[in-house]
Amino acid sequence: MLILLAHGSRDPHWRGSVQALADEVRAHLASEHVRIAFMQFEGPALPDVVEEAARAGHETLRLLPLFMASAGHVDKDIKPLVAELSKAYPQIRLDLLTPVGEDPHFPHLIVDIVTDSGLPS
Repeated sequence: MLILLAHGSRDPHWRGSVQALADEVRAHLASEHVRIAFMQFEGPALPDVVEEAARAGHETLRLLPLFMASAGHVDKDIKPLVAELSKAYPQIRLDLLTPVGEDPHFPHLIVDIVTDSGLPS
């Protein structure tokens, strides 16, 4: 299972954007369950998604932080939470992936977006 881990917002438009992203990822990864978890303001929270995955018998969860960098929420909140959840659910392997902003593919994605938009580079 892939969990897209987002910050969360009180703005319903923001949630719609994250949901659209999850739907698109799900369409391309049809063989994998794709879920969203939020850190603040709305649910489901990561512990709820992990509990649900445990009940469903998932053995490996890949957590993709939709954050630009490890600083802040990833280092201070997500990593300790993942450590707690790993202890609470020893039957599940929790793989915390690199935040999207630190992934080596991310700069190429920005170039593709700018190039595909027709703007001069």
